[in-house]
Amino acid sequence: MHFTRDLCGIELTGPFISHPFAHSADDVHGGFATRSPALRSVANVNTQRETSTHTRPYTILAAAVLTASAAFGAGLAPAAATGLGSAGDTPELDSPSDYTAPDKVADLEFPTTISHRGGAAVYPEESMEGFTASAKDGFLPEMDIQFLADGTPVLIHDDTADRTLNGATGPIRDLSREEWDSATIKHPAGGEEAATVTLDELLDEMGGEVVLVPEIKPRATPEEVNRVLDEFDERGLKDSLVVQSFDFDAAKTIADRGYTSLYLMGSTMPKESPAEIKDAGIEWVGPSKNLPTNKMRELDKAGFHVAPYTLATAKDGQRLPGFIDGYFTDDAWTG
Repeated sequence: MHFTRDLCGIELTGPFISHPFAHSADDVHGGFATRSPALRSVANVNTQRETSTHTRPYTILAAAVLTASAAFGAGLAPAAATGLGSAGDTPELDSPSDYTAPDKVADLEFPTTISHRGGAAVYPEESMEGFTASAKDGFLPEMDIQFLADGTPVLIHDDTADRTLNGATGPIRDLSREEWDSATIKHPAGGEEAATVTLDELLDEMGGEVVLVPEIKPRATPEEVNRVLDEFDERGLKDSLVVQSFDFDAAKTIADRGYTSLYLMGSTMPKESPAEIKDAGIEWVGPSKNLPTNKMRELDKAGFHVAPYTLATAKDGQRLPGFIDGYFTDDAWTG
């Protein structure tokens, strides 16, 4: 049994666990819904631009917001994705009981599927829509942590806003909270956009309800790394997180703080030896899919859970060797 993230160009075979095709994830939550582009429109908070339709799961909105959502019906439905429902479907409320992904790291089954950036090829990248859809269908939601100008941890991969966001531009570290909240996440297929997400908002909705795989980006300072881990501590999430970093010192700190640590690496072996990585308390490694198979085998034999990144679809997982414990994919539903 084995864990994962990027794997192409490897002619390999091995067992693979398939998952049923997903349906759309719609959710409603008080604080987040007021920032959801569709519900902002309903509340006349943001009438400048037509944006996303999804809200969030977990808790119930005030009756007025629910009534408004129902009244808008198809206008609040998610953009269609093949096999994922269609625009015009009536949104359904999600709750943690809908999640089929495990809520404890100890309960993971291998190979496990990590939904890279919340399924960035299917849903708006790093959106609650993608995170909840992934959890509902048994995949581990993966996300990246960056920081705003005021230090607020937010979920976005790039250092800049331009590729994935509308309504914001430039370095994430230069954005105010107001600018972040007013921006929306582009849809990969040109569909309706989604609300941006802060780390707190994610944890309010999903913390402890499903295993999450957050990455603390390499530019984070040691103080920022510890501040994020402090937030995890306050919420009691040690058993339900696999925390990743490309920075060895950060990965070691993550392990030292009692979290399951995943050390990301590229298409060549890192400068640290497997023994050094092991001595740091790191349990998982996430090599590029392009790391030679014999090197992945070396990491497996050293006792690590090996989870390569990033596969285009889950179908590519069928070519992975049997010792792989997981993989990152942008589309966990196509297999």
